[in-house]
Amino acid sequence: MRESRCGLRKLVRPDSPRCLSINAAQWTEVYLARRREMPAARFTWRGSKCYASMRDDLFRMTRDHCAFCDGPVNLESRATVEHFRPKSTFPELAYTWTNLFPCCDKCQQNKGEHFDDRLLKPDEDLYTFAKYFICNYRNGELEPAPEGGQLDRERVVETIRIYDLNSPLRKAARRREWEFFQRHDAPDIDDFHYRFFLE
Repeated sequence: MRESRCGLRKLVRPDSPRCLSINAAQWTEVYLARRREMPAARFTWRGSKCYASMRDDLFRMTRDHCAFCDGPVNLESRATVEHFRPKSTFPELAYTWTNLFPCCDKCQQNKGEHFDDRLLKPDEDLYTFAKYFICNYRNGELEPAPEGGQLDRERVVETIRIYDLNSPLRKAARRREWEFFQRHDAPDIDDFHYRFFLE
């Protein structure tokens, strides 16, 4: 069995879009007030132009890949913005730039409103691919790095579970992409899906 280091790709987050920096505090205050009046108040993005700018910046950060599965968006799934800490439980973070990630609708649907403090956040300062994951090229699975500590392994297992990163369809897609990648001379890694699996 061939193994290589991999994991969710490390993300370097750009500065918050100006419109979000200017308005986030006010929008949060309004949303929290609505939640106090009506706990089931529905969240809405404020300002369609600001939302579009923010979403564009997030997806530029990942070159139009999901931050969690690294699968393609707008090809196999819809592009969404994920609240890492769910807005239902953490409404005070609903408009916080560092809580927002580019995400495919499949990962967002899998995660739903679940959250666990052990979840891996791909823009953490000390996050590295090799610390957490290995890739099994035979079956397409992501697995915890064997020399990681107990907490590190728990974080990997929980992240895989919540985002359903080892679903049969995703494992098969990684294997296909790996085989295609192997047939190309000196390919540009960013032209492929599941880049963490290929690196």
